[in-house]
Amino acid sequence: MSTLAADSVAIHRLTVRAGQQRTADNLRDTLQSANWPQAGPDSWVFIRRLQVSGAARQLPRQLLDQTRQHLNTSNNPDQVMRFASLAELLAALLTDLLQGRAGFKWYWRRWAHCFDLPVSRAISGLLSEHLTLLPSISVRLAQRGELAAVWSSLSDGGARQLAEELAGQLGFRLPDRAAIEMAAAWEHDHEALDLPGIRLELCAAPGRIPSALLSRWHALLADLAVTDGRYQLAILLIAQEIAPLLLQQRPAEVLAALFGYFEQTMPEPIWEADNAVKAASRTDAQTEAMAKPQLANLSRQIPGQTENLQSVTAHAESAPAVAGSKYLKAPHSAEQANPAAEPIQPSYQSALAVDSDPRPAAEAAIFLDRLSTDSQTADPAFARFQTRQGGLLYLLNMLNRAELRAVMQQHAATLPSGWAWLYLLGQELQLDEEDALVDFISMQLGLDSREQLALLPKLPARAQLLNLAERWYGKTGVWQPELLALSAQIHYSPSHIDLYAPMNAIRLPVRLAGLDINPDWLPWLGRVVSFHYD
Repeated sequence: MSTLAADSVAIHRLTVRAGQQRTADNLRDTLQSANWPQAGPDSWVFIRRLQVSGAARQLPRQLLDQTRQHLNTSNNPDQVMRFASLAELLAALLTDLLQGRAGFKWYWRRWAHCFDLPVSRAISGLLSEHLTLLPSISVRLAQRGELAAVWSSLSDGGARQLAEELAGQLGFRLPDRAAIEMAAAWEHDHEALDLPGIRLELCAAPGRIPSALLSRWHALLADLAVTDGRYQLAILLIAQEIAPLLLQQRPAEVLAALFGYFEQTMPEPIWEADNAVKAASRTDAQTEAMAKPQLANLSRQIPGQTENLQSVTAHAESAPAVAGSKYLKAPHSAEQANPAAEPIQPSYQSALAVDSDPRPAAEAAIFLDRLSTDSQTADPAFARFQTRQGGLLYLLNMLNRAELRAVMQQHAATLPSGWAWLYLLGQELQLDEEDALVDFISMQLGLDSREQLALLPKLPARAQLLNLAERWYGKTGVWQPELLALSAQIHYSPSHIDLYAPMNAIRLPVRLAGLDINPDWLPWLGRVVSFHYD
């Protein structure tokens, strides 16, 4: 069941009592080709039993009508169970497996093969089957209050295996502990780390670590040793959400920065390799310190312009540098390591910082007005919005071509986010800066508002990119501002982005140019992107 495609209908058992076998066969054929009612985008609905009787020609219509009635009713654990998404379904299944309840619920029958396995194996197996959904599954588990319990049920080896598989899916080989230690030591000593324009002990992400991401993982990480496979898997998922492009190019440095960053903010960090879980309780002061970690210096500087944004900057004079991590090196600040070092002035200093304060009400209203939270959840990680510039997502197919991926990798230190590349490329086609899609991109970059997009550098290798655009799309004539004009609804989650547009929005030149095909899994964006035309 978990491998079914969208809009699939699966019948576990069909029993037809008819006087003639031919009548039963015809009914089966009719049901297989029937136009079954839709459950809704990404929804999963389990119906325990449908039972009808009558003339053979009447049965298909009766079954479809009864199915439609069930789809329009709320959950009834005895007959109907619905889930808003596969991630929500899997979070519920993992929770029931952990608590030993899965075997008692009729709607989990298709996963019966998991019931007799050790819990750690069953859970790691399901997560392995759905690696691209891991960010969304973790959010859904956190919403249920079960993330820590499910994560702790994984074995150290199982978590390491998942981390290796996830790294492979993201396009790199997972660095071992020695490589991460070496990366941090290089940065600590300011030696051999050739990463122009970005200091990874401060700048691992294209913006800030969102408060929701911190609250999801911080307490869990505080209870694990940094050498534990479960800790490493969590850090890798955080890196996937905030810096997948940079992670592809410099995995050891990005992971070292995040290891060190979370080490700073832990109230009682654990460094021993043989300590898997910390059982000691925390004091109120420690809990508060964990919830409001100390901020690093977040000054963002552009060549020829230095601007400290009070809404996104904070100065912590006593905060130790990440490169001085106890996990990786003896504690030292970056200044102690190299007192004579010149101030870094990158074209885009994307600070690894904490969004510990809520947005000002006026700025938050921009997102709340334009990005509508899914009615089935209060979490803004799962939401939708209308756009008139939906064609901007067509450019993901352009960025995903081998030559452009190579350019992005070459300049990942300067522009470490695929979202930033998409936005700057859209500006070349006169992107409407007032569109809700621009607000969405701002949010993906960890910014408070679209105005802060002005802090991005100029598009790297601009002449090369425009030459490629002309070579690839010049003959079709699609490389025009009109390419972006597409009224659509966009649904998004931590793992997926789905664009929904009417069938009459399909344009033959765009199709011939290969721009409106499903991008699917984009490792450098860390998302699965799909286009739907209804």
